[in-house]
Order: sequence, then structure tokens, then C-alpha cells
Amino acid sequence: MKPFEEEKHLLNHKEIDCLHKEFLDIYNSVDKTDTNSYIQKLISLLEHSKIHFKTEEDLMDKYNYPRSKEHKDEHRKVLAEMDYFIKNANSIFGKKMLKAYYTQKIGDWFDLHLLSMDSDLTAYLKKANKWAS
Repeated sequence: MKPFEEEKHLLNHKEIDCLHKEFLDIYNSVDKTDTNSYIQKLISLLEHSKIHFKTEEDLMDKYNYPRSKEHKDEHRKVLAEMDYFIKNANSIFGKKMLKAYYTQKIGDWFDLHLLSMDSDLTAYLKKANKWAS
């Protein structure tokens, strides 16, 4: 579905790169033949993302990242979306919507978020010499 591509996804921050790889590992482990697998994997992604986003947000706070509000707002929006689709997956229509969200939105969102917001964060941290690669 969306393999971890070093040239595209690697930001050279060990902790953040590890979280991104874990996100894609969960995302890609869905059984495409089983609708319930999509639900379970989205639940797993939601739980992973809570930890993942908190880790990034702790770094933002610790090093006074100037664009933390926008970045945190994006995190909250995605967590709310995931939660919404999980809570509404109790009907055939809800399950279809969750599957569409999973297959058509999450992967593209991940790439865009990583290439814009997360790359900006890691560039800021690197410039501030706050971590070692």
C-alpha cells in the first residue's frame, strides 16, 4: 500500500523516523480482504498516533518550535477524523466510509504531513542543533 521509502520518508531524526516507520507498518498490515481488519488497523493507528503525536508535540514544546500551534491543530484534526470513522463503523455504510477513509485519505495525508509539517519540525530541530542524527 505505502512502503517506507527512505528517500521520501526519512527525516534523519531517529525517534521521529521510527514512529513514521511504525505508522506505515501498521497501515500496511491491513488485510484487504477483510472489512473488520480495516477497523482494527484504524484503531491501532489511532492509538499509535496518540503516542506518535505526543512525542512530536513534546519536542515542539521543549524547543519552542514556532509553528507548533498549526502542527498540533493538524494532529488534533486527524485524531478526531480517525475517532469519528471508528465510532461510526457500526453499520454497513459506516464500514464502507471507514474503508474509503483508510485507503484514500490516510496514506496521502501521511505523505503530505511528513513532507511539510514534520520535515519543517526536524529542520528546525537540526538547525537549533537540538538533536543528533
